[in-house]
Amino acid sequence: MIASKKGKEMLLTLSPIYEQSIIMQSLYEAIGSEFDNLELLNKEIELQLFPQSATWGLEFWENRVGLSTNIDEDIEARRRKVIAKLQSKYIMTPKRMAMILQSYTGANIKINENISPYTFGVELTSTQGFPKDLEDLYKRVNVIKPSHLAVSYKLVSLLKSKTYFAQTAIMSEEITVYPYTSKEVKASVKAKFALAHNMSSETLTVYPR
Repeated sequence: MIASKKGKEMLLTLSPIYEQSIIMQSLYEAIGSEFDNLELLNKEIELQLFPQSATWGLEFWENRVGLSTNIDEDIEARRRKVIAKLQSKYIMTPKRMAMILQSYTGANIKINENISPYTFGVELTSTQGFPKDLEDLYKRVNVIKPSHLAVSYKLVSLLKSKTYFAQTAIMSEEITVYPYTSKEVKASVKAKFALAHNMSSETLTVYPR
């Protein structure tokens, strides 16, 4: 029985009498396996043509754009650096800078111009937090920004969590029974329920060392 996909396809082009031949089945199994491996290799090579999907070919992209290769670094981080490097070849505008830094960090980027004389601001907003070391980001900004401008950073980390409030009502009833039979007992109770609504925010300012 032929297991090769391509071998089965080729065998179907022959006369049905060959399907019963062990020799022909072995022959087309061997040939078909080679074509199967070739098809997988073609798909693997296609992935290396783009930095967004490159694996072992990412090293060639890094060499092309002048980046050092660190195989111990997360592959997604390496891909973002290559993409950012490719994008930085065009005329730099606030919109393009935001796009480059977003590709580089994965955070939402807002560029604030003229926050002070010859200074612009980079505001990074993330719900996933930030890496401990942002030195690579600072270096990338220094490369792509106009040389006469200074830069100020603002990191905004949005934390999504649920806050629960609980309340309880305590009531008691006291009945005094005198020596007679009561046919109906009525109770009048005043209950007070507290509602709580809380809003809070926290601002952290982090300065690079």
